[in-house]
Amino acid sequence: MDTVTTTLKREWFAKIVDGSKRVEYREIKPYWTRRLRAVKTPFRLVLLNGMNPPVPVVTVRIDKIVPDPRGKARRGTYALHIGRVLKVEHWDRRRKRPM
Repeated sequence: MDTVTTTLKREWFAKIVDGSKRVEYREIKPYWTRRLRAVKTPFRLVLLNGMNPPVPVVTVRIDKIVPDPRGKARRGTYALHIGRVLKVEHWDRRRKRPM
């Protein structure tokens, strides 16, 4: 299975870990177009929250990519549909913060 890695703000990271956020959005730009064209669905998306160790990490399975030309702020977005959370590291699920 292919893998793509990126960073994510804590608010959205916590919602993905607890399952309340099922879709991750990325702007349609050449950077994301190249990265998403290089993978086949389903693929693993590794989301990092920060850069200083120990970094909270969640790995999810992306089942579907849907381009939305209307998207946020008059730019199109890619909607990455999260199938399931595969792995969570360095994250306290009960307190919703890093360990």
